[in-house]
Amino acid sequence: MKVLINIKYTYLTIIITIIAIVITLILNISIYLGLLVGLITASIIAFKNKYSLKEVFTMIIVGIKGALIVVVMMALIGILISIWMACGTIPTMIFYGFKYLSNTNIILAAFLASSAVSMVMGTALGAISTIGTVFLSLSVGLGIPLTPLVGAIVSGSYLGDRTSPMSSSVNLAAAITETNVIDNIKHMIATTLPVFFISTLLYWFIGNKLVSNTYDFTKIEAFEKLLFSNFKISLVSLIPPLLILISVVLLKTSIVKSIILGLAASIFIFLVRNGASFRDIINIGILGYYPENKQLTEIMSGGGFVSMKNVLLVIVVSTGLNGVLEGTQMITPVIENFTNNIKDVKNLIHKTALLCIAICAITCSQAITTIIPGQYLKRIYGKLSISRNTLVRTISDAGIVIVALIPWNINAILVSSIMKVPTLHYFPYAFLCYIFPVLTFIYPYFNIIRVKYDNNIASSPFNFKKSYDRKK
Repeated sequence: MKVLINIKYTYLTIIITIIAIVITLILNISIYLGLLVGLITASIIAFKNKYSLKEVFTMIIVGIKGALIVVVMMALIGILISIWMACGTIPTMIFYGFKYLSNTNIILAAFLASSAVSMVMGTALGAISTIGTVFLSLSVGLGIPLTPLVGAIVSGSYLGDRTSPMSSSVNLAAAITETNVIDNIKHMIATTLPVFFISTLLYWFIGNKLVSNTYDFTKIEAFEKLLFSNFKISLVSLIPPLLILISVVLLKTSIVKSIILGLAASIFIFLVRNGASFRDIINIGILGYYPENKQLTEIMSGGGFVSMKNVLLVIVVSTGLNGVLEGTQMITPVIENFTNNIKDVKNLIHKTALLCIAICAITCSQAITTIIPGQYLKRIYGKLSISRNTLVRTISDAGIVIVALIPWNINAILVSSIMKVPTLHYFPYAFLCYIFPVLTFIYPYFNIIRVKYDNNIASSPFNFKKSYDRKK
């Protein structure tokens, strides 16, 4: 028989965890230490409530196992970035970027390119670690401020995480709510189009100001020569990222397997064309790429497995904490209290959005942010005759896209690690990520929702409040 834990202990765990995380941010130390305090607190409370050491340990392991694929992916991305720098893949991208993009609006180009790549790959982190790193290096060479650039990259990348049919989050939300992926995406158009349009205008405006005021075109020729003299600039170097795109898009291979394929191709090019040794590959893959030329170090250095160590620790500890919270059902009464006394559609959608934001901030997990509201609220949406498509859209708009804005969230930490810009610095420019939640709170006032409808009735994502009950 499961032991029910008093809700006061749940709140105690949440408060202690938040305080510990805030302290780590103030002291500028790794956030995993704050999460570790939360994990220890939750474990002690479980012991006090007659859960055995073995049971708690099992909960932690189960939680961590659920994120092993993420751990592997992030370790591979760290290695991939360093090898791509060394073998000439990223330098080649930057070289051609200087050649063809130096007279354009780089901020807008970064947003649109990141949006396209993330929609194709279905992963924000995949887009950030590929096209994002290219624009990052390019912006340094052009003298563009990093904060608006990274904000644009983050916005574009998380569009795919929320909207792409290849996104794990999109598919998870559909599975949990028992809805159709394509139908969900069609319904998301109600917020996707206005948010994308507003974001595009904002990045166009910011980018235009930078084009006229900031670009240092005198540096471009010098950087091109620097890259050409230190790396093998060739279209051959672009084969690894092309293989990843083909693998993900056409062959429908998992992102991890696709990254391994791209990494293998990069290593082969590095060995055969560049004359590198296996020792070089191991050193660069583990420790990162650090060229001797100081000018190169400014635009291209880092990566490697070691660069991801703090990120990996955060993932392991946070998922372990998730395991205890879920295994003991400590979080269940909090959800039930929060969703009590919902009487109308506006209140339901607002509470759904607030719940997503709270879970995202506390658990640091995009998956849990999708699972808990989806599981607990789909019944309530049914009672009020609101389609589960609206539930999925609300989870996507208020949960999936905000993960990169919360400094202690795994996604935000990964973005900061890859982009080398703190979360709070790029936050003001990640327009898409916070315009989505804003519209989520506004739309119910205008009854822009989808109600339950008959499968034979063609429906629009902009359906206004009108009763379509399913045929019995």
